Amino acid sequence: MALFPDEDGKVNYYGLLYLDEHLVRNLTKEALIVTSCPGVVKVANLFTPKIRDIVLITESEMDALIAYLKLTENESKFVIVSLSKPATRNAKNLVGVKDLTVEQIVAVGIYFIIPYRQIIRRFDYSSSDPSAMEIMKEAP
Repeated sequence: MALFPDEDGKVNYYGLLYLDEHLVRNLTKEALIVTSCPGVVKVANLFTPKIRDIVLITESEMDALIAYLKLTENESKFVIVSLSKPATRNAKNLVGVKDLTVEQIVAVGIYFIIPYRQIIRRFDYSSSDPSAMEIMKEAP
C-alpha cells in the first residue's frame, strides 16, 4: 500500500513515477493507493497498470491512518510518499543540500531504490482539472 498524503504536486509526481520500480524491486504485483489528493486519483493510472485500487480519503482521515499505522507498528508494510509526514519526517530541509532533489529523495529516501537511476517518461496528458495539472506539470 502506498499512502500519498501531500498536496505537493512534485512529490506526488515522483512518487507515482517511481512506484512501478518500487513494486518490481519488492516483488509486488500490484499496489493499493490511499490518498488525500484528488489529483493522484485522476493521474495515477498513467504511471503504472499495477494499481489495484485508489482510495480517496480526507486529510484528517489520512492523518488518523498514519497515526494508527505508527501506533500499531505496521508502518513498514506501507510506503508513505511524503517529505513531511509522518510528523517525525522532515525531508524538505534536505532539498538543495549537496544538490539533492525531490526526485532523489523520493526514489532513494522513500522507496529505497538503490542504485538510483533517473526515470524520464513523456506523457500525453491534458486536463482542465487543476489538481491533476499540479502533478503533471512536473513531467518533461
